[in-house]
Amino acid sequence: QYATPAGTPHIDYLNAIRNGGDRVDEKHAYEAVWQQFLFNENQLRARVAFALSEIMVVSNIAPDQDTWALASWMDMLYRNAFGNYRTLLEDVTLHPAMGYYLNMLGNDKDDPAAGFKPNENYAREVMQLFSIGLVQLDPDGTPQRSAQGQTIPTYTQADIEEFARVYTGWSFAGGN
Repeated sequence: QYATPAGTPHIDYLNAIRNGGDRVDEKHAYEAVWQQFLFNENQLRARVAFALSEIMVVSNIAPDQDTWALASWMDMLYRNAFGNYRTLLEDVTLHPAMGYYLNMLGNDKDDPAAGFKPNENYAREVMQLFSIGLVQLDPDGTPQRSAQGQTIPTYTQADIEEFARVYTGWSFAGGN
């Protein structure tokens, strides 16, 4: 399964529909996924990519995510299904679908004089969902507790604010 090619890219499925003269819409992005699930030889890759899509989430409706971006997102997850987490996280961070979904695309830098702070959505998701989680854990997965019996956070609001500063000024290459 590891050596089996990823199969037809989801983007190629959409291109075939468009080249056939039909209008591509959201349902076709889902069809591309189902085509992989039903007919691709590499079922392990398809299942791992699907599992990753449940963790590294982008949405088709909030905000109105583009059909081509969704297909490209799934292609990226297929490419990273058997890779390392560092590369996956980088590709997730740089993908336009994530930038659009979690408001990182075009995020402006800190401007205290104007009372502006960078959007923290992506920084918070990386810390909370994509990496270390909300509370410190023991090796067996049980939450670590303070002397007062409270769980110990893995990060603070200040950590999020500083991390959000990293994710500013990013946009698409070119002016169009």
